Amino acid sequence: MAFLGLFGNYDKPGPGVDKDEPKKAAPVRFFEILWRKLSKLVQLNLTFMIPFIVVIALMVGVFLLPVPHFLYATSFFGVLDLYILYAVTLPLILLSPFTCGLAYVTRNFAREEHAFVWSDFWDAVKNNWKPALLNGVIVYLAYVILSFSIFFYSTRVSDNWMFMIPLAVCYILSILMLFAQYYIPVMIVTFDLKLRHIYRNAFIFSIMGLLRNLMITAILAGLFIAFLFCPAAFAVIPLLLVIIFLCAFISYLTSFATYSLLDTYLIQPFYKKEAEAKDAEIRVAKDGDTFNFDNDELDDDDDDKPQYVYVNGRLIDRKIMEQESLFSDKTDTSDHLQ
Repeated sequence: MAFLGLFGNYDKPGPGVDKDEPKKAAPVRFFEILWRKLSKLVQLNLTFMIPFIVVIALMVGVFLLPVPHFLYATSFFGVLDLYILYAVTLPLILLSPFTCGLAYVTRNFAREEHAFVWSDFWDAVKNNWKPALLNGVIVYLAYVILSFSIFFYSTRVSDNWMFMIPLAVCYILSILMLFAQYYIPVMIVTFDLKLRHIYRNAFIFSIMGLLRNLMITAILAGLFIAFLFCPAAFAVIPLLLVIIFLCAFISYLTSFATYSLLDTYLIQPFYKKEAEAKDAEIRVAKDGDTFNFDNDELDDDDDDKPQYVYVNGRLIDRKIMEQESLFSDKTDTSDHLQ
């Protein structure tokens, strides 16, 4: 693991950041963190290459299967091989849990917190693989439906301009789905929410954060175009970038750009509500009415507590935490009696 220091000493925390240091402008912090965490991002990318190479091998295997390919002629996109577009890309669903590993580590980097690259990556994959895999299935189905719809309607626009309406709807849904994916992996590793709630919030942020979403898309499009038109003599450069750095960089870019919105509209309101609840408790204690509540009043106060508790980098439902705490207390008492 310690070969060339790429995976060695991952149990040693970094120097951290002074909490009293004035907050710098976002572009400055982006490049400062990028430079400071460059070696960690390389480690993270190489870690991600383990499942990535496996998935690519599966895609090659699907491509080489002796099955007929289905061709579909379009007026705008030319003749398309539907087998390559939809069957060969199917194994990419398996990469979804590992994007949560990327998102967890790069989210910590974005908020200037330490992360153990190797262990935190795999822990995030293990803890979030179910919603992440379901998200991968949803993304694949949306890709199949929306892309084929775009091919279908674009071919028929020349016959009837009314097909422009469903075509425009498909393009808009595709863009919103892309923007939502900038937020979903970070939200999965940050919040203890059902996937449908994560999707609802992600689509809201896809509109609220329109400018930053467009910025991320422009950068990704620029990288894609640069790789696409890279001279054949230098084709090894994009390949090396993908292996060494690119996937972790894209995850860091999206985490840094999106986390501030999540912090402003989801996390900070929780802290504010928690602080207000504590202030109310202190005021009640000072008034000397702490022990004068009826049972019904105590139940009402319990309902006023924050619904989520921020523990170990995740917002977790308070009731689940209380149930786990009660179970733990009973277990400890039973062990003591034995």
